[in-house]
Amino acid sequence: MTESELHQDFRRWTELVDRAAHAENEVERETPAVRAAELERKWIFAAADDWNTMRNRHEQWCERIDRRRATTKAQLRCNQLL
Repeated sequence: MTESELHQDFRRWTELVDRAAHAENEVERETPAVRAAELERKWIFAAADDWNTMRNRHEQWCERIDRRRATTKAQLRCNQLL
């Protein structure tokens, strides 16, 4: 397995995780969640350090986005009160 395959599968994994997270119900959530778990198992077996590094960076990015959204919402609320 190549680094290119790793990056391609990781992009696919993030799409699947996002789709599962925004699903309207359990039925819509199940298929992308299962596929994401399969990709994760594949790469944890094949290249655990690389996969975990990419996943940790993705989680950090998501946390930064969440903090920025919260800050923006707080600023908008504050501006509306002024």
